[in-house]
Amino acid sequence: MFNLSSMMQLLQNPQQVLSEQMAAQLIRENPKQWQQAQGMFANKNHEQQVAALRELYKSRGMNLDAVAKQYGVQL
Repeated sequence: MFNLSSMMQLLQNPQQVLSEQMAAQLIRENPKQWQQAQGMFANKNHEQQVAALRELYKSRGMNLDAVAKQYGVQL
């Protein structure tokens, strides 16, 4: 699972490594949804991607900005 390079990366930035592993696991477990998400954001710039996410969150009764703030993510 880990080689020397990945162990060094884990020591330097454990949060990023764990986030990447979680994302990879979610992609493996949900390939259809991953392809759908890829299609939603293909050929869009950052502003268009954020606008699409806001619409998606809004359609689910959620607030993207509030969720991002909760996790310390800057959009």
